[in-house]
Amino acid sequence: MRRRLLAALTGMGAGALLLGAYFAALHYGVQLRPELVVAAGAAFVFAAAVALFALVAMDRPAFRSVRAALVLNEDPAKEYVFFFRGSDVLQITARPEMSVGEMLVRFGDTFKEPPEQMTKSIVVTIKGSTKKPFAWMTLHRLFLMLKPYNVEHVLLMNEKDEFIGYIPGKRATKDFSGDKAMENIDKYVVQILVKPEGSAALRELGGATADDTVAETDNAFQPRPSCGRTRRFRASSCTAS
Repeated sequence: MRRRLLAALTGMGAGALLLGAYFAALHYGVQLRPELVVAAGAAFVFAAAVALFALVAMDRPAFRSVRAALVLNEDPAKEYVFFFRGSDVLQITARPEMSVGEMLVRFGDTFKEPPEQMTKSIVVTIKGSTKKPFAWMTLHRLFLMLKPYNVEHVLLMNEKDEFIGYIPGKRATKDFSGDKAMENIDKYVVQILVKPEGSAALRELGGATADDTVAETDNAFQPRPSCGRTRRFRASSCTAS
């Protein structure tokens, strides 16, 4: 707004200068030829042109210094990255050596209350182990327990806390507590924790693999693989976008 006002004043000043010269000539008795009167009118046109050029020059964007790339696991970007954490998220961790009671014991009487009183969303993190495979029955009991609640996300991690895959919570609750629970849990959890290279099967549940995600150490300028809408190819076969 300030620049526009300055531009307008510049144009008016230029026009006033020429018009002032015209009136000064009349004051001192100078005989004005017709072409001079025309010049006075042109002063207003000139004033408008000067104002326009001044406005364009001042509104021209300045070249700014290049900023450092924004890392996605740091403020302020992490506010939009870490959706699996927060005060409104209840995190359940499942390991092969744990029973369902051990997985839920730290939440006290939370799961003894009616499901409608649960105001938090639930994230289940299933961690694999090279020492002991997961028993499908344990996970079946866990998801039967969680079925009435709002399970948002299921994460598959290895024992080093490295991401293996993701399953939408509602789909996991449905497929891991239904009639084909044993088959589904074995295919989409137990076998993938043992052989993470088979994680592409998670896409059948609307899930994702490590190839489909952005690493937390990537920055805002990092090119990511683009595999099209079907997401049927591994990252190594994608083109950068």
